[in-house]
Amino acid sequence: MSGVDRNPTQSPPQGSWRRRYRVYLSLARAALTWERLWPCLWPAVGVAVVFLSVALMDWLPLLPFWAHSLALIAFAVAFGFLVRGAVAEFKVVDETAAQHRLEQDSGLDHRPLAALHDRLAGGIKGADSEALWQVHLRRMAERARRLKVLLPSPGLARRDPYGLRAVALLLLVIAAATGGSDAVGRLERALLPQLGSGAAGPLDLNIWITPPAYTGLAPIFLERPPQVAAATPPDEGTDAGEGEPALAVVTVPVGSSLLAQAGGARYAPQLLIGDRTIQFAAIDASEKDRRKAGGDTPGKSYRLETTLEDADRAADSLEVRLGPGSSQGGIARWPMRIVADAPPKVEFTRAPARAGRAQLHLEYEATDDYGLAGLQVVIRHPDGLAVPGGEATIRAELALPGLGSTRTKGSSLQDFSAHPWAGIPVLVRLQAMDARGQAGESDDLTIVLPERIFNHPVARAIAEARKKLNTPSYKVIEQVVEDIGNIANRPQHFFDDTVVFLALSVAANRLIHDGSPASVGGVQTLLWETALRIEDGKFAIAERDLKALQERLANALRNNADAKEIERLLDDLQQALDKYLAALAEHLQKQGLTQLPLDPNARTMDSSDLQRMIEQARNLARTGSREAARQMLSQLKRMLDGIRNGMQRGKPSKEMAKAQKMMDTLRKLTQRQRQALDRTFERKRQAEDDMNRGARPSEKQGGKQGEKQGDIPGSQGQGKNGSAEQQALRRALGKLMLEMDEFLGGIPNSFGKAERAMKDAIGPLDKGQFDKAVPSQTEALNQLQKGANSMAEQMARRMGSRMGISQGQRGLGQRGQQGRQPGRREDPFGRTPGGTFGEPMDDGGVKIPDQMESRRALDILQELRRRAGERERPTPELDYIDRLLKRF
Repeated sequence: MSGVDRNPTQSPPQGSWRRRYRVYLSLARAALTWERLWPCLWPAVGVAVVFLSVALMDWLPLLPFWAHSLALIAFAVAFGFLVRGAVAEFKVVDETAAQHRLEQDSGLDHRPLAALHDRLAGGIKGADSEALWQVHLRRMAERARRLKVLLPSPGLARRDPYGLRAVALLLLVIAAATGGSDAVGRLERALLPQLGSGAAGPLDLNIWITPPAYTGLAPIFLERPPQVAAATPPDEGTDAGEGEPALAVVTVPVGSSLLAQAGGARYAPQLLIGDRTIQFAAIDASEKDRRKAGGDTPGKSYRLETTLEDADRAADSLEVRLGPGSSQGGIARWPMRIVADAPPKVEFTRAPARAGRAQLHLEYEATDDYGLAGLQVVIRHPDGLAVPGGEATIRAELALPGLGSTRTKGSSLQDFSAHPWAGIPVLVRLQAMDARGQAGESDDLTIVLPERIFNHPVARAIAEARKKLNTPSYKVIEQVVEDIGNIANRPQHFFDDTVVFLALSVAANRLIHDGSPASVGGVQTLLWETALRIEDGKFAIAERDLKALQERLANALRNNADAKEIERLLDDLQQALDKYLAALAEHLQKQGLTQLPLDPNARTMDSSDLQRMIEQARNLARTGSREAARQMLSQLKRMLDGIRNGMQRGKPSKEMAKAQKMMDTLRKLTQRQRQALDRTFERKRQAEDDMNRGARPSEKQGGKQGEKQGDIPGSQGQGKNGSAEQQALRRALGKLMLEMDEFLGGIPNSFGKAERAMKDAIGPLDKGQFDKAVPSQTEALNQLQKGANSMAEQMARRMGSRMGISQGQRGLGQRGQQGRQPGRREDPFGRTPGGTFGEPMDDGGVKIPDQMESRRALDILQELRRRAGERERPTPELDYIDRLLKRF
């Protein structure tokens, strides 16, 4: 425009839009600066991105020292050259250029922002010119109000038509993800080349420590400590540097297996466990890799497997070093403590003692740091003698609550009455084993092994002859043959039993013709069975067969025998149990135990309950729950042992005969009181009938009642109104109460209430007031019944499990709380599963499935077998099903 003097340095006109103008002008200058700077810096940034990607990929340490150093120099030179070129090429943005960029982005023609900085040229003065100039400025200012700045556009697409910048950025993202938590270490290795380093690349070190399975501990994975990832660890005896995190001590048990793998190492690493050094072995590379490398492959992988033994317990650390050709030294170190597997401990909590039917009662406690695998009682002869034809020790397994139990405390009843050493002093000890095979033993205790006491004199004589054969010298054998002959010559003393006579004859002849230890041992067994036959008859044989089958079945389950073998043994056990219960019923009748009084709270259990337990054990074994099946059969065994003990303790004695007599007297007294109440009620009814017919009470009491007295059944000899009868019942109850107090040391309160109720009934009966006598007699009857229950409970507590057997409608009586199921927490005599005495055995958390769970397990098993037969299914699925079915 002519006559206009442009002056860019002149301040723009004042106005409300000035601050807005300055903001947009700064934004325009920044956008223009970025458009000029970024194309200049991009080559240098690209080189930096490539270097970071290569460093995070850990590729540079793969190079030899000279190549690594040369690569670093090349990157540094290229980066410096490109930065220098960017500085030289860049031009600073001035205000005029920024105004021009702002006018372009805002779409303003004729450069209105520049016009606002113009002024009229000198010499052009006048009112018209000045007015025209002000109009022009107002128009330009109005157009300048529509300011805006577009985003910068460096225009890299023109310089990079193939989009290599995106490739570089993607490579950086991948490298960052690859580096992960080791990014700092990789950058250090990239910037600091190692002269003679044993690492041919990114060193990958993995160590797994797997404790023995019996410990139940989880495997341990050792992560590479960051503070020694690229440096030599401190010397022994020095502490970690300040600020370095302290590593937790790794505690592992002896016997743990260690597996280590290292990759990317040029030299074979070494594992240091204390003073022991173990060399890693190279993992064979593929044939293609060997041909490519012409021999050894740089950055090979190495592997090591070892077991931490007792000799390593002195080690306080685990360290991995590179081979002798490496200058890098240690690459990882962990503080470690190797803990010894201590042998188990076991001890008697109470001295062994006789209990029940010639059984040995043991109370014990055993512990182990990782879990008990077995517990035995070991019995030896004091002189070290062996049983003729047998072993020098007796070993019997004691129940454990479950595999892997670290502590067990319980009691057990063991029957050694059939052993030839029964009745002589022996040494007994406990022995506990852990899964590693270590054994711990208790101190020896001297006891007399409980022996069975035979009531039949012939059986007792045979048992004595059998005991003499424990030291089978010539004189002893001669004496035993003579004793057997004397017994056999009197067959009337053993009921002329042909089987007994033949057994005695065979025993004597075997001793005469064969005095070897094996023959003597066989004779001892024959004599024992003969004594049992004389004493118990068929019951002894049935009991022996049942115990033998129980032992065979327990061993089969413990040794994971074939399913068919277990099924066969369970069938045999069911048959043997039927025979045993039948023989038991016959034996109870012979012993006079069928009429013994039971606890009023007793419940009964018949053979079907025991058979049901066997069926449940069968289902558990079929579904693979063999440990639960063993628990179920163990409960069955404890119940049967309780039956044997209760039967032995329930033999009639003077004390029990007196208790039975008192119970019979009380039963008859209660029955007489009930009859007296019935007669009083009948008299009351007759009196009411007479009153309904209009008779006066005096006539009823004097005449007609006396005439009709004889019409009441059972009223003869009881007096005209029953008062004499009630008085006699009261005197009988008083006499019985005195006997109870003498026998039990106390009288149940109910009998005192019954006596007072009888006294209250005598007066109304004497006066003929039968309606008042009936409530008192009813109260007396109720209190007698309650007293009978209390008396039975006190007798049960006084005589223990001797009250525990009865034969009735269902078979065996069982004392306990009503509603509790057999086979739960008590045996048939109300005792806990731990035994007759002592604390109950902890079951170790082995859950016995209920019927619904067992049914579900069977359904799953059948479905697996069905699918296993569908051979068109995928091979991996069929293999998996076969593995599931293998144990079944």
